[in-house]
Amino acid sequence: MKTQLVLTPIALLLCSLFPHYSYCQEDAAGQSGNLKTDKVKTDRIEVIHKRSSVMSEITENTAKLIAMPGTNGDPLQAVFALPGVVAAGGAMGSPAVRGSSPEDNLFEIDFMPAGYIFHDFGQSIFNRHLVQDFQLYSAGYGTSYSAATGAVFDVSLRNPKHQDIQTTIDFSLFNSGIFVEGQVSENSAFYFSARKSMLPLFFETGEELEDDDGELSGLTINDEPDDNDYQGKWVWDIDDNNVLSVSATGAEDSVAINLNERADIALKIPDYQGDAEFTQKFNSQSIIWDHYSKNLHVKSGIGFLNDSERLELGKSDANPIGLFIDSEKKQISYKSRLNYQFAQSHHLIVDAAYYDVTETYAYDIFQQVCTEIDPDCDGDLGERVNDINEVDTSNQFVGITDVWAFSQNWQAELGVQWQHNNYSEESFVLPRFSLSYFINDNSTITAKYGKYNRLQDIDYILPTLGNPDLKSQTATHTTLGFEQHLANEWSWSVETYYKKMEDLPLALNETEVDADLLYSNDVEGEAYGVDLLINKNLVDKWYGWLSLSYSKSERTNLREQQSFEYYADTPLVVNMVLNYQLSEKWNLGFNFTARSGQPYTPIIGVRENPRAEGYFLPIYGQAYSERFDLAHRLDVRAEYKSSLWGLDATWVFEVMNIYGQENTSYIDLDYAKINSTDDLIIVEESDNFSLRPSIGLSVTF
Repeated sequence: MKTQLVLTPIALLLCSLFPHYSYCQEDAAGQSGNLKTDKVKTDRIEVIHKRSSVMSEITENTAKLIAMPGTNGDPLQAVFALPGVVAAGGAMGSPAVRGSSPEDNLFEIDFMPAGYIFHDFGQSIFNRHLVQDFQLYSAGYGTSYSAATGAVFDVSLRNPKHQDIQTTIDFSLFNSGIFVEGQVSENSAFYFSARKSMLPLFFETGEELEDDDGELSGLTINDEPDDNDYQGKWVWDIDDNNVLSVSATGAEDSVAINLNERADIALKIPDYQGDAEFTQKFNSQSIIWDHYSKNLHVKSGIGFLNDSERLELGKSDANPIGLFIDSEKKQISYKSRLNYQFAQSHHLIVDAAYYDVTETYAYDIFQQVCTEIDPDCDGDLGERVNDINEVDTSNQFVGITDVWAFSQNWQAELGVQWQHNNYSEESFVLPRFSLSYFINDNSTITAKYGKYNRLQDIDYILPTLGNPDLKSQTATHTTLGFEQHLANEWSWSVETYYKKMEDLPLALNETEVDADLLYSNDVEGEAYGVDLLINKNLVDKWYGWLSLSYSKSERTNLREQQSFEYYADTPLVVNMVLNYQLSEKWNLGFNFTARSGQPYTPIIGVRENPRAEGYFLPIYGQAYSERFDLAHRLDVRAEYKSSLWGLDATWVFEVMNIYGQENTSYIDLDYAKINSTDDLIIVEESDNFSLRPSIGLSVTF
């Protein structure tokens, strides 16, 4: 057994190349030996390659993301440095891709749906040793994915290595964990990873936090912010044509606080004063079978997912239950994919899946009729409502794509997907199309078109809380791009896109004749833009990339014929990443990002809170009509290889937000200082992403 102690991200693993078949060679020197001998001695070298080993090493692109400054070795966190991706609502927000909502995205792990892939406190749920490849499909993806109108995040975890069992123990400023990997038998291997956040070390139970000005915030820690995750995988090479994989993945996030009379949210909504607690978690297991033959690859599997979330507010001795929302999703996924190659230039891909989904939604809350296009969802609370709903949100799809290179310069992907939602009783036939023109060996023009849909968020379509008759959201994607590979490992690409979103939810106000429906499908959206990426792979001791995105995203209230900017609209985003091998021992890198300030709705006045005498609420102006200042940040990283106690060692020095830039994330009233409707006192809050230094050590023994 080999044990490795790691205190910060491990050194990069380079993608290895493997032969596809076993083969034997005869030693030519042996054949040309002494002709007088009766026997010619022949040395035979046999290279045995297990099919699953092809996926046991991370790709070169993933290795570059692991080493990117500001990610703490988390390759998925680096997604925010890719074109078209912004953190919606601040530095710690969820990814919004090309003008779509974060809720429009689809997350898959090893062919199966995931509960979530980002912890609430910033990092992804994956140990950095495990991500073999990561694909972000921003728009115009094919028929293999359903129930998404935004982007697809497809994560492939690598297969275990056939080696002596090796244990890695991780300690860092942000999390700690254990990783065990090795061979179980001649044809099978496994790994298991478990991590826990180090955030509890930075907080103390019973401590009341301070705001940016050093004043008490009214937030007292009852249970420190915490998260944990695990992944496990066992792979069995049954024979040359069949591989069986068994996987398990899970994660949990939690925090508990007390909101006293000084807390802004309690001054805004007095009913929330008291203890508050939030917990989300998921556990999933899957069995995947891969079959390979000369012209056929079949992947089939079954997955089990249990995903839950609970929010509690306003708990006290006088009101021990308080307010709460408790949701749970139980899902069994049956999936299969067939890839049949008619000829080298022509193959067919067929996907089919059935997702057996039951969702339970229990709540005791104040009615809130609002969506993400409304500036303030806390201003006007309705009556207190409670119920328990169990609904069937199962869905299924079949997708067929024909991929045909019908000439030396042209390739077409013509596909269609049939999809059905049980809850809404809707069926969709969704065309998907891609056409590529290969100008030469290094230059390609690609155009894509596709239609997509997803069921509305569950709280918009439940009885009492929403409108069960809402239609599903739909989107149409169109893209046109050019890619060129240049000498010395340089490449560049540019892609334009246009998205049309329809049947988005509209919150109905009391003046509408159908206000009793609560929501209608009377919002449309559009997003368009261009993404430029200039990339250089590792040559002459350095690699890096520059991405530049220009975009526009709007939503339109069809009833009022009023258009406004989407809350995650970010017209200009620049990312620059550079990594330089200074010497055999030193590796340096930086990551700079700058983006337009996101839009916000200005506060133009103060009004009395109709639910609580002596409390006040803001009066808002035109929705999302103003913007915060330009947001920017610089992260740097240095890696030094040395020896410690005779062992190989690597030091990692990293500083995130090195010049301590404070980027505004939202504005609100300064509720503690407001005593009347004449007190228009506004405060700007930063994203709290201050300068964060880190020093780490990696020792192998």
